[in-house]
Amino acid sequence: MDKDFNRRRTLGERIFKRHRNLWVYMFFGFIASLINTVVFMFMHDFLHTVLVIDNTIAFIVSNLASFWFNHKAVFTKNVDHEHKLWQKLLSFFAYRIISLLPDTLIMWLGMTVLGWPALIVKVIDQILVGIFNYLTTKSVFEKQEKSLKKRLEKKIKMAL
Repeated sequence: MDKDFNRRRTLGERIFKRHRNLWVYMFFGFIASLINTVVFMFMHDFLHTVLVIDNTIAFIVSNLASFWFNHKAVFTKNVDHEHKLWQKLLSFFAYRIISLLPDTLIMWLGMTVLGWPALIVKVIDQILVGIFNYLTTKSVFEKQEKSLKKRLEKKIKMAL
């Protein structure tokens, strides 16, 4: 029994280690999504401002937090040292602005066209947009291998 437990634990450690950035990103991404949702709901329910303004302000606040989380805690290995912090910030927000369009569209469709409650739509929205954000955020903070050969060698090495 101890042998099975040790094998499962070792496998779990390998899986976590291999996908560490994803697990840590999901944790801090959840916090950033929570910030986004709380700011949005506060503005929507208490200030009664326009949906696009609510969503945009929630977007700005949560993405400033998200940038800091990603820079300080998520992407700590294989870090891109070629670009300065302000360059990463600009790159990060360029990608995130792209995600603001479907973010706002999902909110508008869910609340206005479908008539769903704001909180339900926001949760669905944050999950869908979060997947896109992980892929783009990874490209901002991690050092990118320049050649296809090096990327393939790295993938093979990680698989073993």
